[in-house]
Amino acid sequence: MIEIQGAAHYFHVVRAGESIPPLEARLRPVCREHFRRLDRFIELALLGSGECTAGKKLASDCGLYISSGIGPVGSNIIIQDSVVRDAKLPMPFNFVNTLGSSAGYYVGKNLGLTGESVFVSRRGSAFAAALACAVADISSGVVSQILIGAVEECPLPVDRFRELVGLPATAVTAEGSHWLLLGRAESAGSAISVDDGSFDGYESADAARLASFALRNPTVRLGLSFTNGGAANLHAL
Repeated sequence: MIEIQGAAHYFHVVRAGESIPPLEARLRPVCREHFRRLDRFIELALLGSGECTAGKKLASDCGLYISSGIGPVGSNIIIQDSVVRDAKLPMPFNFVNTLGSSAGYYVGKNLGLTGESVFVSRRGSAFAAALACAVADISSGVVSQILIGAVEECPLPVDRFRELVGLPATAVTAEGSHWLLLGRAESAGSAISVDDGSFDGYESADAARLASFALRNPTVRLGLSFTNGGAANLHAL
């Protein structure tokens, strides 16, 4: 059994013609320093990880696991537009930020983490895949604590973003950052059903449901168990 020791949740639906909200006010209290030349994906990762761990004690071997269905697509679009459309060399920071592992670097630096850092990106069940890696590590003793988050960005304009990444008409265009701080738990507890349809159609709906439920129930001690297929089940410990 894995215990939820902390949670953070940010979710914003982005509709055509609308802007995305600035994050500076929420980033300021959770960042140790002012980072320059960050893209939106890294900002979202810093926001969620910082709010999840605020006031929490992190183990020296705490492992970092970040998932994303689509990854840092904003920087990738900038690079491809520069090279393909404008026939120009990309800016170095834009190029480096196309790597999802860059978010792990900034999160690790901000929180002083020195343990494992894993980034998993795939369409469909990216968070479940990252969680499977994390649970394998804590079960084998590689780490004693897990910081895991799902990050999704939605570059503007929305219509072009939907077309470039091949989102179906039923998919929700949204950005989000959903994080859990996890540790070992001894007791099994009783199962809890999390039936929240407000994230249906969102790439990281599973992570959003877990993180938002944990935040809405701060007085309940929560844990996770896992099926043979890797699905996470929530428990009251």
